[in-house]
Amino acid sequence: LSAGSEPGQGKTNRMVLYGTCLLALLNSVGLLVLMVQQNQQRARLERTEARLTEVEQSSVVEFLREVPRGAAGLRAGVVQDPQSQTSRNKRSQDQKVHLNIQRFHKSQEDMMMMMTYSMVPVRRTLICYGSAGPPGADGLPGLNGTDGTDGTPGQIGSPGADGKRGKKGPPGEKGEPGEPGEQGEPGEPGPPGEMSQPSNDVVIEGKKSLSPLRHSSLINPRNVAKMETTFGAWMKDTAALDDERIWVAEHFSGQMVKEFRSIAAFQNNSSDLVDIRKFYQGCGHVVHNGSFYYHIAGTSSIGRFDLDTRRLHTLHVDDALYNNLAYLLPNSKTYFKLAVDENGLWLIFASSVDDSIMVAQLDQKTFSVTSYINTTYPRTKAGSAFVACGVLYVTDNKDTRVTFAFDLLKGKLVNMTFDLRSPGGVLAMVSYSPKDRHLYVWDQSYVRLRVVHFISDE
Repeated sequence: LSAGSEPGQGKTNRMVLYGTCLLALLNSVGLLVLMVQQNQQRARLERTEARLTEVEQSSVVEFLREVPRGAAGLRAGVVQDPQSQTSRNKRSQDQKVHLNIQRFHKSQEDMMMMMTYSMVPVRRTLICYGSAGPPGADGLPGLNGTDGTDGTPGQIGSPGADGKRGKKGPPGEKGEPGEPGEQGEPGEPGPPGEMSQPSNDVVIEGKKSLSPLRHSSLINPRNVAKMETTFGAWMKDTAALDDERIWVAEHFSGQMVKEFRSIAAFQNNSSDLVDIRKFYQGCGHVVHNGSFYYHIAGTSSIGRFDLDTRRLHTLHVDDALYNNLAYLLPNSKTYFKLAVDENGLWLIFASSVDDSIMVAQLDQKTFSVTSYINTTYPRTKAGSAFVACGVLYVTDNKDTRVTFAFDLLKGKLVNMTFDLRSPGGVLAMVSYSPKDRHLYVWDQSYVRLRVVHFISDE
């Protein structure tokens, strides 16, 4: 409180104290008056009680005297005498005395009650304005309050000290091959050879076959694009001559295929997605005559998906390995390899009977198998495979060299081996296209083209 309000408060306290003292004085005077009256009443009461004792004693004597008289008077029918009337008057007076005593006691009780209640305000007033007592004992702890709101985040601390250097990691993957060297000068032409019958032997430019050749051009494969995945397949329609679209199935499992309008769109990564309705498995797909052929994952069936109508047809293949990692071509996670050459559509798979490589010729119109060919070559020795001009070519486990060739038209082994690629990396796909006589290759995440020359063309 301010200093100006202290005099006013002190005056109020004095007025209250004076009033309290006055009230206490009045109560004290009243108490003295009551005590004087009480003494007077006590004296009167003593006199009254003495008189009452005398009256009771005389009343008992009179009662004993009047009992025989009353009985006799009743028998005689005589009227009572004046002395009995006097006794009755005395009893009436005694009753009045009893009533006065009861009234006195009642008035004494009322007076004491009034004195008790008159003292209560004085005591309360004295207690209210007395000095403060000592503080009480501590109470029980209250209930926990509700959680407060989150505070504002603090400032970002300074970075800690650098930790210890970790252990040396494993070596990374092998880098990409360097740029090819300049092309050398062509050699002098050899003497003309003897005329021979046409055959289905092939020469891949850049690699020389072991068959007798008049000459070969050593041209390195052409890189088309660098891909983001190690596994995959890229292809053109092997039958439509005027269709320049390119289809790409990335990885060895999926349900979406990318469609590029041209080679330029492919190199610019501008594509549309095509949902082929079922998951494919491996990298052995082909696009032939407007349809996408692929192995339906987890089954022993081949799917033919029409790229125009978006309809899917299936073909079940008996006695074929299709699960449990029993791959036909383990390097590309492939169970079924589809191939197209000048003789039509082929299906390469591993037999579940003798684990050898089987080839089935398909009728694309009815989508059925027309014949089965058992090459007797074990699938465990195969790396990749393709068909060109009626001959099945199979590479070794490292995909560096063609080590097996089988004439599918004549049903016999062809004695031919040749180098295909340099060692290292993953060869995910190699497929022949009869439309442009190129090998389509997915090698070490690069898609490449290689030209194929036939001996009969020389």
